Amino acid sequence: FISDLHYKSLFKEKGLENLVRLLNDQRADVLLVGGDLHEGCEYVAPVVSALAAVKVPMGTYVVLGNNDYEACYADIVRQLEAHNIHLLEHRVDTLKQKNGVSPTLALSPDDFVILLMHTPDYAEDVAITNTDLVLAGHTHGGQVTLFGLYAPILPSHYGQRFRGGLKRNSQGIPMIITNGLGTSNKNIRMFAPSEVVVIELNVHH
Repeated sequence: FISDLHYKSLFKEKGLENLVRLLNDQRADVLLVGGDLHEGCEYVAPVVSALAAVKVPMGTYVVLGNNDYEACYADIVRQLEAHNIHLLEHRVDTLKQKNGVSPTLALSPDDFVILLMHTPDYAEDVAITNTDLVLAGHTHGGQVTLFGLYAPILPSHYGQRFRGGLKRNSQGIPMIITNGLGTSNKNIRMFAPSEVVVIELNVHH
């Protein structure tokens, strides 16, 4: 699971190549991407083709972030389609739901459900019944923090609560909120390192 590439920000071409190599080395079954792919329309094609270079047998799934909706949305959709990358917009595979209603409501409690979202607040604002694990980005872990304890600027309505790491919403559902990879506004990170999240699911019969 990766999020918030904001390419190019801190990355540059070399960084993107290294990321692809790192992801391929994980030999993951599926790649999940939490949005905010680019910092400029000219970077959409290179960032999506880099994601397409990650070899995952079960495919790559992307949700879009606020930046992606603000600029070059059509380019992103076109590029994802061209590379056979699945775009999830309020849908479970083919189940479409209206905005503000979590797509998980259509699933059964017996399914193992991963809810991929951009903004962690959604997991608190909307009933996400039947979800077993939430994956979110958006916060950049604060991007700049005071020794990892407090972020002066955090794009969440819930203060420091969903800054990053493993958290739970009020229903007790576990949420992994990644620091993401790139940066926005200023190309600086302090005590909020970029990260790739590797999740291993163990089957218990």
